[in-house]
Amino acid sequence: MTGLTVRPLTGAMGAEIFGIDLAQPMDAAAFDRIHGALLDHGAIFFRAQTITPAQQLAFAGRWGEIHFHPHMKTLPDHPGVIEILKKEDDTNVFGENWHTDQIFTATPARVTMLYAKVVPAVGGDTLFADLHRAYDALSDGMKQMIAGLRTVNVYQTDKVRPAAMTPTMSGEPPKQYEHPLVRQHPETGRKGLYFCHRGITRRFVGMSEEESRPLLEQLLQHSTRPEFTCRFRWEVGSLAVWDNRRVLHYPVNDYYGHRRLMHRITVQGDPTS
Repeated sequence: MTGLTVRPLTGAMGAEIFGIDLAQPMDAAAFDRIHGALLDHGAIFFRAQTITPAQQLAFAGRWGEIHFHPHMKTLPDHPGVIEILKKEDDTNVFGENWHTDQIFTATPARVTMLYAKVVPAVGGDTLFADLHRAYDALSDGMKQMIAGLRTVNVYQTDKVRPAAMTPTMSGEPPKQYEHPLVRQHPETGRKGLYFCHRGITRRFVGMSEEESRPLLEQLLQHSTRPEFTCRFRWEVGSLAVWDNRRVLHYPVNDYYGHRRLMHRITVQGDPTS
């Protein structure tokens, strides 16, 4: 671990890690340090990495079994790696909302790993929000009110995505999955909010979408306040890892006319209740 350093990105969350080459074999002590940084900061970032899809899969596998998106294709030679491409003439980006990955599945993703292959000179940053800090900042009365609420989450089929990111659908209506609104982190024990934008988190169990919307929107506005967030500026060779059990993220769509190519892997998560 000689030279491995962890530098917080903001006062709220996120940290950059220096002094390690992810293309090289990693011993248990180094991975434990990196894993600990992820638990401490919610999202971690590496610069100037040159890795192949196979090496990215090997690193992701240190966190657990690879999670396969139910509606997106992966690279033919490297199952589990999704190529996220926004071409120069695309007006939309993939995942253009505050969200946590795969909440519309029974066991949502634990970790997401995103590696930058091609990025615009300026723009295309990703925002992150810490749902532990957001929960801690709620009043005691609000915590009591939401303690037993469960959300209904559905894959958003009507969302406009970049042309290269068209989902594969079976023709069957997407299944609905319930998760607790307040989730206890399985490794740290901390409580945090756990939900998405209302295109995916549709409502609370036992309530209509209309009844649920005001509270969901208020909680999303609260959770994404600047003091709970960080912003990462991508460079070619940057790699981000974030904990979907406590973090929302948002890709900024401010680089029309420029190409952006990323390789994404998600790691299978834990049951939420």
